[in-house]
Amino acid sequence: MTFRETRRTAFGRLFHAEPSEVKAVLYSFAYFFFLLSSYYILRPLRDETGVAGGVDKLPWLFTGTFLAMLLAVPAFSAIAARMPRHRFIPLTYRFFIVNLAVFWALFRFAPGNVRVEAARAFFIWTSVYNLFVVSVFWGFMADIFRHEQGARLFGFISAGGSAGALAGPLLTTWLVKPFGPENLLLVSAVL
Repeated sequence: MTFRETRRTAFGRLFHAEPSEVKAVLYSFAYFFFLLSSYYILRPLRDETGVAGGVDKLPWLFTGTFLAMLLAVPAFSAIAARMPRHRFIPLTYRFFIVNLAVFWALFRFAPGNVRVEAARAFFIWTSVYNLFVVSVFWGFMADIFRHEQGARLFGFISAGGSAGALAGPLLTTWLVKPFGPENLLLVSAVL
């Protein structure tokens, strides 16, 4: 057995993975880590934009989120049902990356009244974003791992998301002053 195989076997024992599964599990861990890091960078920005529009407007933002979900979920499901996974997943993430770039441009360059409306839209959009990117992730995991594998491996993969949920706010704390809040949207897009 080579050193690489020995290392892969030993590492796989830590999270109950077979040597042939180690690479896929580590990629899945990293995928979920970066995904939730991205979201948890956006979350404080979402909360700030929601409160900045006035606390009295929050019920309307939650109602807007509910209505956006009512419209987006059936459309998203219809697209997912008709498109092969190898096309659907990259297109979904590219769509959300473009959305982040548009919000960045609006927050950076739009006049004040447009920024207020963009902030309200961003509050609603962030909830939709979170639902869909996490759903796409777990749908992909369910497709690539059998039930027996999922029972063994999904705990470790979930830990990647937990680590990302811790790393995202830390990155926000470290980067908000040197980069500015709106530029964190680009950091999130990169992740």
